[in-house]
Amino acid sequence: MIDPAIESHYGTGYERSRLFPGGNPSLEFVRSMELLDRLLPGPPARLLDVGGGPGTYAAPLARRGYRVHLVDPVPLHMEQARQAAGSDPASGFTAAEGDARELAEQAESQDAVLLFGPLYHLTEAAQRRQDLAEARRVAYRAAGMISWPGMVYRSDIAATVAG
Repeated sequence: MIDPAIESHYGTGYERSRLFPGGNPSLEFVRSMELLDRLLPGPPARLLDVGGGPGTYAAPLARRGYRVHLVDPVPLHMEQARQAAGSDPASGFTAAEGDARELAEQAESQDAVLLFGPLYHLTEAAQRRQDLAEARRVAYRAAGMISWPGMVYRSDIAATVAG
């Protein structure tokens, strides 16, 4: 269940344009895309964009050939994401309402999992652990990646570094 304060905040529609002030991509968006280009497995990898909002990252990743499925708990984001997915055949992706703590996807069904939003809003440690556990569960072990601003986790690199 989504916190009413979060739903109210995102219900304003602000998230759709946040990373494009004045119509230009922000440094955050540009840098995030650079990191994704470097760290994601190549297209046509399956990407799960958890908390993907209005499709800000899903659309350009789909245009690059990724098979993207977006999950977000905010109804307005679902409406906006579906509009974005349908507005350009090259940027087609799927979207469904859902909770980062209880993903509907099957275990190891995704080549990478993006978490750009949920960890900001899950303020209790137990909820964050549940979110990360779900992301790890659905990420294919050999190439899975969990990413959010400032931190990147790839299961294949972590296993190598950990020994």
